[in-house]
Amino acid sequence: MDGVRHDYVDQPDLEAFRFLNENGLKAKSLIPVYQSSTFPSHVSMATGVTPEKHGIMHNSFYDRSKGTYSYSGEADWIESPPIWAILEKQNIKTATYFWVGSETDWRGIDISYSKAPFDGEIGEEEKLNEIINWLTLKPELRPRLIMSWWRGTDSVSHRMGSTHPFVFEQLRKQDKILKKLIDEIGDLGLWNEVTLLVVSDHGMSDVSNFINIKKILNDSSIDARISLGPAVGHIFLNNKEEKDKAIQALEVNQYLSAWPIENLPSAYNMYHKDRTGDVVVTTTAPNMLVRGIISNPPKGMHGYNPKINDEMDGIFFAYGSGVRNKKIGKIDQIDIAPTILNILRVKIPEHMTGRIINLN
Repeated sequence: MDGVRHDYVDQPDLEAFRFLNENGLKAKSLIPVYQSSTFPSHVSMATGVTPEKHGIMHNSFYDRSKGTYSYSGEADWIESPPIWAILEKQNIKTATYFWVGSETDWRGIDISYSKAPFDGEIGEEEKLNEIINWLTLKPELRPRLIMSWWRGTDSVSHRMGSTHPFVFEQLRKQDKILKKLIDEIGDLGLWNEVTLLVVSDHGMSDVSNFINIKKILNDSSIDARISLGPAVGHIFLNNKEEKDKAIQALEVNQYLSAWPIENLPSAYNMYHKDRTGDVVVTTTAPNMLVRGIISNPPKGMHGYNPKINDEMDGIFFAYGSGVRNKKIGKIDQIDIAPTILNILRVKIPEHMTGRIINLN
């Protein structure tokens, strides 16, 4: 569920989330990767590694060799095997109904059942029906992993702000469909063999101060290609000798921090030889990086460092086969892929850096 912050689900009138809380497993929160944005988060959940390893740095980014990536459906941008590719290679059928990187094969490995291309107008009711169809296929045809993107509260939070009443109205709509999914799986008598994981990709913070990175560099006569997210900017300099000049210009603004690529903190997990800028600039909420004047600026945003902003944290619930009713602490986004493989009794590849979540 896109953009569902960890504290959103504490509302008492959310029937599905109350059911999961009372009967399943609930984590305190799910810590996203940095940048805590939709594309890197979804790929991190699917690969069990951080953006510097799987290569999806933000929803859009620049690659020195390949050019510009922008909300691409092409899986070949992903540099670490997604979980569906790992399973399909072992002849285990999988299904995706809109998940970042699932619209094409990954290095020649196809998904058994995949909905593509992405269409944001398709509602969750239609996805629910297809999920039930997949679950009721004959055992030899049935996918053993189904992954689906739901719209969550992301869009309305961007427009209205992180705690606007419309956010919770939207969450109630999502909750109602989630409860229908839970009930229909129960009506089919499948809870002894189905494990449901309900997660979100990131949370949301309010924003109010927009910092024009392009203008800062232009005012200092620095020529560069700028690849911006709301919280992290990658500056690809035409003249690499201007790193110090660029950093000095950026850090005149008290809300900005900047590093040359060689000194980028390793804890950020965003060093990539082709996709990390010569200079990396970051900010914190309620500030947001932009490249010009925005006529209709957002009121809510994400992408910020979850280690210093827990409003970026999402949700994690589990219910069904192999799941005990309990509460656990915070978990990391990269823990999801190895946990799924563990549920399916598939060996976890050594390259995965996430850990198995103890569901039982």
